[in-house]
Amino acid sequence: MAGLTLAALLAQRGHAITVYEADRLGGKLRRIEVGGLSVDTGPSLFTFPGVWHRVLARLKESSDPLDLRPLPGGLGIHHTPFGPVPLPVRPGHALHADWLRVCEAAAPVAPHLETLLTTPPRFTSPAFLRASAALARATGPHPTAEGWIRARRVHPALAHALRTHALNAGLPPADAPALYALLPALIAGHVCRPAGGMGVLLDSLHGFCTARGVQFRGGVGQVDAASGSLTLDGGEVARHDLLVSAIDPARLAALRGLPMHSPLPRRTVSGVAVYAAFTHPVALPATSIIPPSNFAAFRAALRAGALPPDTLALVHADGPRLAVLLTAPATARPLTPEHPWVRAQLARVEQVLNMPGLLASASAIRVLDPSHYAQGGHPGGAIYGLGHPVWRGGPLHPQPYCLSPRLWQVGTGVHPGGGIPAILGGALIVDQLLAQS
Repeated sequence: MAGLTLAALLAQRGHAITVYEADRLGGKLRRIEVGGLSVDTGPSLFTFPGVWHRVLARLKESSDPLDLRPLPGGLGIHHTPFGPVPLPVRPGHALHADWLRVCEAAAPVAPHLETLLTTPPRFTSPAFLRASAALARATGPHPTAEGWIRARRVHPALAHALRTHALNAGLPPADAPALYALLPALIAGHVCRPAGGMGVLLDSLHGFCTARGVQFRGGVGQVDAASGSLTLDGGEVARHDLLVSAIDPARLAALRGLPMHSPLPRRTVSGVAVYAAFTHPVALPATSIIPPSNFAAFRAALRAGALPPDTLALVHADGPRLAVLLTAPATARPLTPEHPWVRAQLARVEQVLNMPGLLASASAIRVLDPSHYAQGGHPGGAIYGLGHPVWRGGPLHPQPYCLSPRLWQVGTGVHPGGGIPAILGGALIVDQLLAQS
């Protein structure tokens, strides 16, 4: 998605663009068929639609093809060990007062978050400095999500729900920047999904590229940054004035003939995605979240490359379609539905949701595991590449977008953070930097 977005932005400014793709367009966002139903894989929620609107404005597109609709229930029900917590917490709920205090603490960032997501992290930029100062006021002396949550002194159930969202950085709360603890308060009431499903985003980006003359070709076997040349899988050599990589930096290094190094403790998480089709609508909320019962044990397992005793599970229901996403370590390990750990985690999901035998009643099931994500993404199947130290995480990342005069990078591997806003924001940042250069 990052590559397609940047391709459209550069073509809009008059450049002749070719996109090379070894697999199918869209990365993790693609359509698969399960039991005769079309299912969108990859991102399940669309947050911060203002970032998307900035892309449309830069493309001079007057209409929005996504037809974004608010998702019922916002961020969903969080089934914590201390009880269920809906985010946002509605008036009249026992946790509403605590929730208001969290929202008040996060409020200074709200007017600046889109700027942080779409502005190059340069201390010579007045807009970036203002946004960074607002973030510093909100986070205070607490650099990690865990530290910020502890400082709020809210009810354990709400604290547990907030910790869950640190994983939007692909990292446990003790390793994630504090910003990720603020995100639920900033986005809970603004969670959307395209009316036609998430795949409409891929269709729109592809359409924008095609309308601007972008060419699409097969994969690349070798990259020579000095000459701007690409050796394709068939041996053909293609030359360009500028190369932009939208793949993981470790894989880019391998294409350049450099060592590919990705230490396990620094990888972000991978996942096991279970997509199920039913003959009838599933009687579940749009989003249910089942966090780990103990985040310290969860973190220790991920750092060791071990399967956690219980893991984060995201459950998305859409009519007769159901997606259950389990967090796993990025070890490229194949995990089938018959694997004891997968069976235990799915049984836990059914128990917490009070839906025994739910998946056994599905008409069809399809599973994507870390080995799948490792084939077309980051080493080990890490969803967001490497997990950087806290001071390099989120929007304050001093990332090397420009590796050499002819070679640039875009995508989640260099713009850390989860979901569509980081992907689109990173493309806007690189487009702006390229224009300035």
